[in-house]
Amino acid sequence: MKIVSLSKLICHFIVAVSLFFSGACKKNSDTPNGSGSDYYMRFRINGALIEHKGQAEGNFNKATSSSYAASFAGLKEALVAGKNNMSVILGTEAENKTGVTYTNYTTATSGSEKAKVLNIVYLDDAGNAYLSWAEEFAPAIPSGTKTNAQVKITEAASAYLKGSFSGTLYNNDYTKEFSITEGEFYVRRIN
Repeated sequence: MKIVSLSKLICHFIVAVSLFFSGACKKNSDTPNGSGSDYYMRFRINGALIEHKGQAEGNFNKATSSSYAASFAGLKEALVAGKNNMSVILGTEAENKTGVTYTNYTTATSGSEKAKVLNIVYLDDAGNAYLSWAEEFAPAIPSGTKTNAQVKITEAASAYLKGSFSGTLYNNDYTKEFSITEGEFYVRRIN
């Protein structure tokens, strides 16, 4: 019971963040070559390629009262955040940096650091939520649940953000596991 309640709470938070993106966004054609459809989030789920180009936006280094935030979201259809949505949410103690691989687990690997918060959330075409878990949740999640999410921001320009991501996502009752590989984003920057 405790596991499902925690899972639902986090899913509701993630959906709220995704809905924020849909409300704060508008179609745009200010990409380098003038085409608004150039922005995307592309990734593989258990090997199958998925690309969301309907609306792809994010923010970088947004100061909050307790951390610095970055988030990236890709929607298959513009302004439809409740399904076909991939979101990556990052929170760090200090300013977000490019070239660093942020993780949701403790790491000593050069060029990597553990984020304060790192969640990857995917909503499928039926609106079912799948999310990554951080090692801090180990006492509340089933034994063997993988905590391996990563995100690396490679470019943070004034008009766009680029990077990569990967991780393992689970549905609410842990009966489905999605391996997210080859994730990459090129999103319009909204802050």
